[in-house]
Amino acid sequence: MRLAILAISLATLIGLIYLSWQHRFEALSGSCASNLADLREVRQNAASTGVSWQGSEDQPVLRMQVAAPERNLVHRIGIPDCGAVKFLHLRLRIAGDRLLPGKEIWEDGRLLIEWHRPGGDGPSIEYIGSIRGDGIKEDEFIVSAIKGLAVPVLRLEHMGRSGAFELQKLEVREVRETKWWLYGRWALAVAWLAWTSALVLTIAKISLLRAMGAAAVFVTMGAMAVVPGPWKIQRPFGDAFVIKEVPSFTMTPASSKSTSEGEINSNKAIASPSAISTIAGPEKALGKLPVQGGLLLKAKYLLEPLRPLLHALLIMMPTLAMIWIAGWRPALVLALLLSISIELGQIAFGYGFDRVDIADLFHDAFGIAAAMIVAKVYVLWRTQLPLRYPQKTGV
Repeated sequence: MRLAILAISLATLIGLIYLSWQHRFEALSGSCASNLADLREVRQNAASTGVSWQGSEDQPVLRMQVAAPERNLVHRIGIPDCGAVKFLHLRLRIAGDRLLPGKEIWEDGRLLIEWHRPGGDGPSIEYIGSIRGDGIKEDEFIVSAIKGLAVPVLRLEHMGRSGAFELQKLEVREVRETKWWLYGRWALAVAWLAWTSALVLTIAKISLLRAMGAAAVFVTMGAMAVVPGPWKIQRPFGDAFVIKEVPSFTMTPASSKSTSEGEINSNKAIASPSAISTIAGPEKALGKLPVQGGLLLKAKYLLEPLRPLLHALLIMMPTLAMIWIAGWRPALVLALLLSISIELGQIAFGYGFDRVDIADLFHDAFGIAAAMIVAKVYVLWRTQLPLRYPQKTGV
């Protein structure tokens, strides 16, 4: 009966996570919302050399064509009436037309966002997507400013040796997090803590405090590596987020206010959250970009040769902590659940599952086994230590 209750409650918690995540964002009525046709209609400056608008009025296409000896085409576009925001919902389609990439892996056609913080030192760059050859990529996700509110500016770069890079579709809208997510995630965390504690108590006869300690390690690692995870770009479970529009009177004072002061150009920082013009000029491509995302994701890419070791350590360290708190049996079960959840989370977010992920599972298994061995060796070492003070014997 206890196992049946745990199974039913697990399914319920997974369902609640799905609903909370899919309803994480809402759109503000009257806030900034633009598509590619709007960007073409409000442009004020001539396009950069090699950049042209094609297609119909309703379905325009922004095309960047490289013709020797021109290289590294860059085009920047401000989003109409979009002030300092926290989150943007994007739908886009980019395509390549015989786009021959350069020598470096990043030398292709790519779409970026510059986040300009009013009064900040300079923009932070967020990678959105790239293409080469004759490929087509269509996507939908949420991007967010790194710190506080910032003004978004689209940046297109063509660093290939020939061919064209096209932005065929773009829909941009400001969104914010719903109360369902802001407050519900903490309730979910508590619910997961309670469920994991119950599972530990079912496996081993230990105190409630120790069970909650092991559960806290499990839930913390789940938040870091599964949901929300280490990702910078927020993707839905499945096709799209469920984004409802709320009345504009619920808008917070800090959200999406445009001003008429200041201007955006290619050489100066943004002095105002007003971004209504096409920004053209002799810009240089940014080259290789830093890795985005949380600490775990950055370590994964920056230390690529050590990937097997990092994966093993990622699961080994929390497993050791759970062994120390609750014993090896609960720690083994929780570590296996955590390892499987990490890979299932990547699949749910649309990152797929391939040979690398299969290798990661083996690395996780090695890390769990290593934690068990280390714990066993430590116990044997402690039991064989001589007493610090010899016992007194009777006369």
